Amino acid sequence: MSHHAVGAVEAPAELELLRVRVPLLRTHRSARAEQEFRDSILIRWRRRDGGDGWSECPTLSKPGYVTETTEAAWSALVHRLGPDLVAGRGVSAFGTPAAIAALADAECDARLRGTGKSSAQWMAERAAMNGRASLPWCAVLADVSLEPDQASQRAVDAVADGAAMVKLKLNDVDHGRKVVAAVTDAVAVPVAADANGTLQRPRVAELDDLGLVYLEQPLPAGTLWSELSGLRSEMTTPLALDESLVSVQAVSDALDAGAADVVSVKPARLGGGAAAVATVALCASRGVDCFVGGMFELGIGRALGLAVAALDGCTLCTDLGPSSRYVETDICDPLVTDAGGLVVVPTAAGVGRVPDPEAVERYLVARVMVSA
Repeated sequence: MSHHAVGAVEAPAELELLRVRVPLLRTHRSARAEQEFRDSILIRWRRRDGGDGWSECPTLSKPGYVTETTEAAWSALVHRLGPDLVAGRGVSAFGTPAAIAALADAECDARLRGTGKSSAQWMAERAAMNGRASLPWCAVLADVSLEPDQASQRAVDAVADGAAMVKLKLNDVDHGRKVVAAVTDAVAVPVAADANGTLQRPRVAELDDLGLVYLEQPLPAGTLWSELSGLRSEMTTPLALDESLVSVQAVSDALDAGAADVVSVKPARLGGGAAAVATVALCASRGVDCFVGGMFELGIGRALGLAVAALDGCTLCTDLGPSSRYVETDICDPLVTDAGGLVVVPTAAGVGRVPDPEAVERYLVARVMVSA
């Protein structure tokens, strides 16, 4: 697991840790887990000058993804990371990369709000790239159990909602082929597929004739770069990596080894917003396509991800659609689309969103204040 640290920053005067449980509009069935709620952690970083910053730790409830679970992140933040930070000891931890990333993002958000600068503007300056005000987005049909006709109808509905691309989750080559073929027939937009590391190497090539924009994470995280490079050389479909890429260094190593055509950039997995920006810049310097992937973030995490996705180095559609695709009521002002169906990047200071107290109270599971 990658090693991330929050250091060399002024200790917060106080941290507020909020655990919320927000019902999803639809059950999310990936190859690894089933989710009916978004069990997420929000962090408020109170500076010594009184300014606040916010972040989200979008971990998953069940083990299987490369970050820690929500329970493990919560325990670490409450008992170890939070108290150490407030006491000025700084933190550096193995095993809880998403919690560390969320702390770094909360500190950065507080700093940016203090200067009135948006995350999108700061990231564009940091990456020496142009930012964009609104973005085409990919509708992720996050249910591996969908039948071809169900998937087709959802894809048609998503395109009507403004989606510029559709991504299917699959964990079986035979079923996956049928679903991809049906969706490709039903919509005129590009189609991608994500296997979340569940396929058997000998059968992956059977998906090669489907005309996918990319095939994401066909083999498990931890698969050797040399094996991924070998698979890539056998296929014409671009190979995207997600779970395999646990740090900026891992992205660099994968590209050096010829193991990926496309990089899925997830701030929570890579070490936070700054690490995500560095990843986009690295991909751009290598001429490699990348996009910002989603972890079913609520509005705070979604706003941060959109600031990264706004960088023009992100050459493919982001997985971060509007809030209304995921939840009835977001934890903050929802992320929305414009008249053209593009998702709008927040422009207010920091990530451009703060939690709505009423929504927090409605969905609150636990609240812990950590102060010196």
